[in-house]
Amino acid sequence: MRIAVVALAAALALGGCNVGDDDGDDAPERPGAGSDREREPDEASVIRAWSGAVNDEDFGRAASYFAPNAIVEQTRVIRLADRKAAIAFNRSLPCKADVTDVEDEGDTVLAAFRLRDGVGGPCEGSARVRFTFRDRKFSEWRQLADPAQPQGPVAMLSH
Repeated sequence: MRIAVVALAAALALGGCNVGDDDGDDAPERPGAGSDREREPDEASVIRAWSGAVNDEDFGRAASYFAPNAIVEQTRVIRLADRKAAIAFNRSLPCKADVTDVEDEGDTVLAAFRLRDGVGGPCEGSARVRFTFRDRKFSEWRQLADPAQPQGPVAMLSH
């Protein structure tokens, strides 16, 4: 298990993002009418609370958002066998991250994050994670590869 955590930490250092929270009971309230967040799926509050816990470096609280035996995928797939493994995973994330978008995909929820400096040092860019939920906890946390950038010149439209 120690080897898996060390390997995961190395993989995250190459392109991870930050997240976290404990049991989800202290998730933020949904915003009022008229906001962009109003159209987000219910699970968005759980994702935002987890991200806040990681940003606060409260890795125990962050681990509480993961279901028992949750699957985590970045460069490889691992199973978080217990709370200790979930804490280690959250602690290994090198960047802090702010949730920028959450989309309901039916059986999954896709969240976009803006990365910023964290425990691993300078961070920038973005990350996307596809979440699957079981009882309002993450049963799967799968970081997606960055979309390919278009090749060649880019046309600019003027108004």
